[in-house]
Amino acid sequence: MSRRGNSRSEMHAPGGPLSEQDAIRIMSGLASAFYVLDRNSDFIYMNEKAARLLGREGKDLAGRNAWAEFPYAVPAGLKEMYDRIRETGVAETKEIYYRPAGLWLQVDAQEIGDGRIAVLFHDISRYKQAETRLEMLAYRDNLTGLPNRSSAIELIKKSIGERKPFSIVLFDIDSFRQLNDLHGHQAGDRYILEIAERLKSLLEDGEVVTRIGADEFIFHTHRTDPEDLKQWIREMFRQTATSVRLNDHVSFSASASVGISRYPEDGTTTAELLSRADHAMHESKTKRGNCFQMFHDEMKKRLERRRVIEDDLFSGNFKEKGFTCVVQPQLDGKSGQLLGIETLSRWNHPELGPLPPSEFIPIAEESGKIRELTIHLLNLVLGEGKHWAEAYGSVPRIAVNVTSHLLDDKRFFGTIMRMLRKWDLPPDRFEIEITEWKEILCSDLVLSNLRKCRSKGISVAIDDFGTGFSGLSYLTNFPVDKIKIDRFFVSGIGMVSKSEAILKSIVSLAEGLDCELIAEGVETEAQRQFLLDIGCCGMQGYYYDAPLPPWRFEEKYLSAWQSD
Repeated sequence: MSRRGNSRSEMHAPGGPLSEQDAIRIMSGLASAFYVLDRNSDFIYMNEKAARLLGREGKDLAGRNAWAEFPYAVPAGLKEMYDRIRETGVAETKEIYYRPAGLWLQVDAQEIGDGRIAVLFHDISRYKQAETRLEMLAYRDNLTGLPNRSSAIELIKKSIGERKPFSIVLFDIDSFRQLNDLHGHQAGDRYILEIAERLKSLLEDGEVVTRIGADEFIFHTHRTDPEDLKQWIREMFRQTATSVRLNDHVSFSASASVGISRYPEDGTTTAELLSRADHAMHESKTKRGNCFQMFHDEMKKRLERRRVIEDDLFSGNFKEKGFTCVVQPQLDGKSGQLLGIETLSRWNHPELGPLPPSEFIPIAEESGKIRELTIHLLNLVLGEGKHWAEAYGSVPRIAVNVTSHLLDDKRFFGTIMRMLRKWDLPPDRFEIEITEWKEILCSDLVLSNLRKCRSKGISVAIDDFGTGFSGLSYLTNFPVDKIKIDRFFVSGIGMVSKSEAILKSIVSLAEGLDCELIAEGVETEAQRQFLLDIGCCGMQGYYYDAPLPPWRFEEKYLSAWQSD
């Protein structure tokens, strides 16, 4: 900002304005290095700091040409910069690496009249080293020193820009979590360090391996021929299969799973290539141990199918998109009395046709839409329940499967209670079915949610009992009212003696725990009779009825019974 009048900047010493020699003496004492060039870039003056940094005596350089004495400064861009300043009169700043001294310098230059250039410069090597360190942290894996995910993404983008064919190989070590759990993270780190070195040894010129996760690596390679890739990946498998000694007593080896995508066949963007390599890798994991998959047309179709499903889940228009529910009756095998119903979701997709819950439920969980989908299902079945209560004076107990994602949500209990109040149904007419799963059954939040539900009269059933988490200790303090025997054991009646023995044990267990029992998948008279003989009266399955639309269930079980 300029000042007027007798501002400090306009005041002069009694002896008059500073001479050029006075200015040079002042500049000589500056902490920064300083020199002045004439219109021909010959040295006029250099202070002591500049002389030390450049390794030359200032008095010896007077009258000598800068570009002749310091030729490296020309390709570093200083000659071009000084010429431009003389032409424009605009001061400039530039960072250069001065190789003879091994220094990074910041150069500030301006024209001071008659084509002369005054130059201030100082050593910024420490800052550059810190910058390099920060860049390394941003683009390097701390443990192995390999390039990291950010670096991999940049490399893929660069390769796409060059439009040369390449492959992305996603390499995932199986069972690495078990190593950490059993022997600690230090042992895991030692293992990863050794594996990283082995994988680096497989690289040819132009190939790069990056570490993108605890046990995941990405190879960027020029290889695109399937047979060439196959042989290369087999060598990777040999490296992980060879034991790594972690200490005097422990060695560890592992299998791996690999997914491959190729540019441009499988994608033309970084996101597409990484997504498709990941999809192929997860498919190889299903085959267990040292398997690899190249992304192919069938996977592309499945991905497109999943995209359609996800899009419709995110639309939230569940009714318009064909979501409905069916109910399957649960009966007393001896008296034929209706005990309750299990609610099952169905999706008749307008484009893909009927979708099984085993397909769309996991996608709803992974996409975060399972809560909205479950609320839609509850509105359907509880709305029917209210109608039945009004029309027939009572409502059968309504059981609904609840996923782990919902159970482990702090909003779960409040949501259930609001839904029951909305449809004016008593809590003792509602049942939550959960599947045996260790992580959920050991969760404090799940336990709290279910205990709150039971305190209001809602019952809790363990679905598919016997095929999930094999430990039974959780039953001693877990709030369970009912055990549903998995159809696998029921199907073995009359054919597999071990299945029959297990069924008898489950019946005895349920009696000891004072739990109700329902056998799922009852399809024959022989199965019904065997279950009755061992003391299991509750049954559900095609022997009685398939899952029915709510209106058909009402017509067959409620209207008919009322008329009786």
